[in-house]
Amino acid sequence: MMHSFFHATPSNIPAMTPAAGSDAVEPDQIEVIVIDDHLGMRKGLELLLRQEGLRVAGVASGLEEARALLARRRHDVALIDIHLGADNSLGLVEERLRIEPEAAIVLHTGYTEGLADAARIGARGFVLKSSPAPRLIEALRIVAGGGHYVDPDLAAALVELSSAKRLSVLSPREMQILDLLADGLNGHAIAEHLFLSPETVRTHVRNATTKLGARTRVQAVALVVGARANR
Repeated sequence: MMHSFFHATPSNIPAMTPAAGSDAVEPDQIEVIVIDDHLGMRKGLELLLRQEGLRVAGVASGLEEARALLARRRHDVALIDIHLGADNSLGLVEERLRIEPEAAIVLHTGYTEGLADAARIGARGFVLKSSPAPRLIEALRIVAGGGHYVDPDLAAALVELSSAKRLSVLSPREMQILDLLADGLNGHAIAEHLFLSPETVRTHVRNATTKLGARTRVQAVALVVGARANR
């Protein structure tokens, strides 16, 4: 039975869309590794990705198989189920990011538990398995291009709301930059868009993240996405 992420996106669902100048990559330029322990889900994802023009570079169902595949197979982005049977894939993600800090990883989950831990590790994309297919494709495009993607339905779970401060503590420039991050732009694209140096953009993001009480950039972006969803 296919999951509901294969459905078209309803017009009333808020989603992150790339702004002008976004570094989201065109689907036919993206090679994806799919890691999921459910055979039906893997087959469904392979079919979906190929229908959307993406290339499937390889698939894996368990931690050891996934570790070997990520190490040896060229890919632009890895789509990883956060739960691989009885195993949690966060250790695998953390290990991969130690080896390759800029690795493009999208976590695919049916649950909200443990997502704050996943955000701290440094994964740049989060998509709910029940979300419509266009969200998943957009997440892969944006993360492959160096950006961040937070599924609006997961935004609250990615942030420890009790410790997060209101967005109003941000300066207008900090808010502007976080908005652009939430639109899918990466740091270099934002610098070009705002006529700033990349270092200035990094400083604003670092300051905004600290003010919000977020531990990582993706948690700060999650706050923006959550605020948009609640407007």
